[in-house]
Amino acid sequence: MRPRIGYKKLAAVGVAAVVGVASTIALTSGSASAAPVFGYSGYSFGTGIEAGIVQHGPNVVAQFSCTTNSSAKDRNDLATANINNQAIAQTVTTDTHAFNDAHGNGVTSNATAADIKVGNLLHLVGAKTTTTSVYKNGQLSYTGNTTFAAVKIGGVVVPSLLKPSPNFKVAIPGLGYIVLNRVGGVKTSAGIYSYAQAVVLHANVKNKYIPEGVDVAVLKTRAEITKPATAMVTGDAYGSTVQVDKLVKSGKTSYQATCQGTEGKTIKNSIAGIEIPKVASVGAIYTTKNGYMGTEKSAVNFTSHIAGVRVGTLRVGAIESSASAWKTKDGKVGIHSSSSVASIQVGNKTYQVATGPNAVLDIPGVAKLTFNQVVRQSRYVSVNALVIDVYSLNTKVVLGHSAAGVIG
Repeated sequence: MRPRIGYKKLAAVGVAAVVGVASTIALTSGSASAAPVFGYSGYSFGTGIEAGIVQHGPNVVAQFSCTTNSSAKDRNDLATANINNQAIAQTVTTDTHAFNDAHGNGVTSNATAADIKVGNLLHLVGAKTTTTSVYKNGQLSYTGNTTFAAVKIGGVVVPSLLKPSPNFKVAIPGLGYIVLNRVGGVKTSAGIYSYAQAVVLHANVKNKYIPEGVDVAVLKTRAEITKPATAMVTGDAYGSTVQVDKLVKSGKTSYQATCQGTEGKTIKNSIAGIEIPKVASVGAIYTTKNGYMGTEKSAVNFTSHIAGVRVGTLRVGAIESSASAWKTKDGKVGIHSSSSVASIQVGNKTYQVATGPNAVLDIPGVAKLTFNQVVRQSRYVSVNALVIDVYSLNTKVVLGHSAAGVIG
């Protein structure tokens, strides 16, 4: 058994699916050959919050993402999965694995629980949910399903719900309602992802088990496979992060990531700005991503843009960064990054913006500034336009992050 993973926020429970790629990913797999590759991603969760403001993330997590390894797999188990200090699911197991065999190229994700209980309102025995996404003979397809060994609602046995039809809604007096066997799939020009969920608990009345207004997902799985392409594309972008001592005061703003591109469309994510009292003020932010996967070429580009920043007495002008990566069918690979900072000012004094990779400007008693902070690998590049280490506040501010890479 592995320790529970405690995320602050989540979109579901029991999932097997794509997840955002961290900027520190190491892209070392694959050769420069022209052979096309498949992309595999999957994960499954035991329980977690799907909607509502509650400090609880997914647990019993099995996952992998953005890989061309057809043997990728993960598994997890836990005796009890809790929500709101209530033992919602007992004896939970999750697993997700990629495959390349007679069934085709694909990913299967599973999640099971011996018992799912909400007091005496709901009791589901022997729950199992599974989903598969597959590419075979030029076609994309998916399957997803949930079954139960026994179902009780308010102490009443309901045998008709042992194999519920997709997205079946049932009223639960004293709680709200549930949705059983929530399934679906989405095709894109690059591939397909599917999901299946055993049960989603919707608490729309006051009760002692789940906070009113909160949705809890139990046993959710998701799987993704891409079509054969010259390479998978990956990367991410965000405007800013601010960390004070060991406490994260602001996470990744305007965050975007990908494991398969955007079908060649530019997707923009923007916010008006953020204010961190007594620490920093960050102006309007937006990021973009654009990428595609194909048999001739795969490519991706991320950008980050900030109107301006104030940290203590330090004022910074407009900030921008970009990162791109591509690979062609003949094995040629390219990566590129750039960044810029318009101006640096403390009080009435203006400082020259340092140039070149990882250039440093030390302003005594104020901050250390690192410009164009670059991490480069053979098929991946990450750039932070500006990193500010503020001496008096013991604060690190990362501004204008973009990263891009190809796998395979």
